[in-house]
Amino acid sequence: MSLKQSSIAKILSAVIAVCLWCADVAQAQTASAIHGLYYTGMNTLGTGLQTQGTQESHWSVTYVSGTDLTAAADEGAAYVLTNSALTGSGYVANTTTAQWITAPGAMTAQTGGTVNSGGDFLPGNGNSGANEGVFVYTLAFQITGSGTAGTLVTNAISIGLTAAADDQYSIYVNPGGYGGNGTTLPTGTAAVTRTSAWTNTAVGTLQNGTNGTNGNSKFYIGTNYITIVVDNTNGISGSSTSTQLNASGLLVYELSNGVTINGTPITGFVPEVGTWLPVVAALGLFGFCSRRRRTDSFSVV
Repeated sequence: MSLKQSSIAKILSAVIAVCLWCADVAQAQTASAIHGLYYTGMNTLGTGLQTQGTQESHWSVTYVSGTDLTAAADEGAAYVLTNSALTGSGYVANTTTAQWITAPGAMTAQTGGTVNSGGDFLPGNGNSGANEGVFVYTLAFQITGSGTAGTLVTNAISIGLTAAADDQYSIYVNPGGYGGNGTTLPTGTAAVTRTSAWTNTAVGTLQNGTNGTNGNSKFYIGTNYITIVVDNTNGISGSSTSTQLNASGLLVYELSNGVTINGTPITGFVPEVGTWLPVVAALGLFGFCSRRRRTDSFSVV
C-alpha cells in the first residue's frame, strides 16, 4: 500500500470510529433534543408576539363539540385576543412572551359582532349537555434522538408549563398513543387539570418518569402533540338550556428551565445542535489528518 493510500485509509477509519462513537452515545440517551414548544400567541418564528386579532401559527383548534359549534367554522388556526377583549374580562394578563388565544368563530360581543378579529365570545354553557362548549387546542412539537419515528422515549423528559383557560382545562400528551393529535375528544386520565382557571395561572408538569412509562405522559421520537381540552362552561355546574355566547380562551407559557432531558435544562425553540456534532467532529478530524498527511509527505520528500 502506498503512503497516500495508507493515509486515506487511516482518515476513513478515524471518521468511521468517530461516527460509531457518536452512535453509541446517541443510543445511550434515546431523546436528545426537543424543539417547537411555542407559547400561545407567538409569531411564526417564535421570536416575539403575533399581531393581536390575527391567526397564530402554532396552536390550532382540532376538535369542537356543542350547540352551534361546527368543524367548518370553529376548527383551525387559533386567533390572538385583542386587548379590548381582555379588558374587564377578569383574565390574567398576557406576559411579555405569550398571549391569550381563542378558537375560530369567536365574536367581538355577546350578541354577535365581528367574527375572527380578536374577540372571545363563543358558545358554551354548563359542564354537561348539548350546550357545553368544548374546544380542543393542539400544539405539535418535535423530539429528536436515537430510534425511528414512533419509538417510545425511555429516558426522562419533563416539560413544565403554566396555563390559564376560560373556564376549565385538561392537558394530555399524545392522547391515544403516537400520532394522537387531538382530532377527537381525548379519553383517559389527563396529565394536568384545573377548574375556574381564567383568573389565575397554574403550573403543570408533563413528564414520563424514569423509564418512559411511569409518569403522567408518554413521549415519542418524532412528532408529538400537547392537547388541551378547554370547557367553556360559563361557570355553571351541570347542564344548561342557555345558548348565549360566553368568553373563552387559552393562555400557555413555559417556566424558566421548565424543559429538561435527564434533569438537564434545554431550550424548546432552537434547532437541535446535537445532530451537527458528529459531522463537525468528523470534519475536524479529517482536517487534522489531512494536515498531518501533508506534513508527513513533506518530511518524506
